[in-house]
Amino acid sequence: MPILDVHNIEKHFGATRVLDDISFSLEAGQALAIIGSSGSGKTTLLRCLNFLEKPNGGTIAVRDKVIFDAADPATQRPADIREKRLHFGLVFQNFNLFPQYTALQNVTLSLHLRDKEDAAGRRAGKDRHKAAIDQRGLELLAQMGLSDRAGHYPHQLSGGQQQRVAIARALALQPDVLCFDEPTSALDPELTGEVLKVIRGLAQQHTTMIIVTHEMAFARDVADQVIFMDGGVIVEQGPAQQVIEHPAQERTRQFLSRYAEN
Repeated sequence: MPILDVHNIEKHFGATRVLDDISFSLEAGQALAIIGSSGSGKTTLLRCLNFLEKPNGGTIAVRDKVIFDAADPATQRPADIREKRLHFGLVFQNFNLFPQYTALQNVTLSLHLRDKEDAAGRRAGKDRHKAAIDQRGLELLAQMGLSDRAGHYPHQLSGGQQQRVAIARALALQPDVLCFDEPTSALDPELTGEVLKVIRGLAQQHTTMIIVTHEMAFARDVADQVIFMDGGVIVEQGPAQQVIEHPAQERTRQFLSRYAEN
């Protein structure tokens, strides 16, 4: 049973069709890389999965339960959106950390907010819950190699460190699928490697991920599956090495030729 099943997703902005008949599935523990030129619909697809955009058509199912169906208003209630977003963690291109909070506070903020909404978190065990949440945040920062940066504010961190804090934050609520939107595009080349190393480690731990990336060698070596998008449609999809090394479609070959090693 796939952990994620996306079927016939469409997204329109006015008369412009940004996504057209997007369908794929993802097994638990797999990493899916989505490649394609800017404007091909990759980021819009992630935004639809995270309910930052509402698809105009199609269905999204997580663990065999339909959580969105464009034909069923009962799956589109605004009051349910936040709960549905918990299935997905999203790491943005530009970190999007809160500047007034430390690295640890950025990681644990969502956990503390959720705890406050929990009746148990408002009773006598409140301090114990806070300590457990902070411990969880420290463990995630340690996993990112940032144990010594827990008390630092975003402006005191390098771009690579900020992105690793953002990854820890996305992992905090234990999402079913962790999504990355070009996680190294805002980084200097020398900082790209440290973020890719973290994502490689997550793949080795069989974290279920969707990675929008322009790093073709990384996609080939880390992802189980690759989707190539162009003009809002899936042109080609399949095993990562097959798509990257031996693409079947001419449009895919044209795109990848720009990334061929000299």
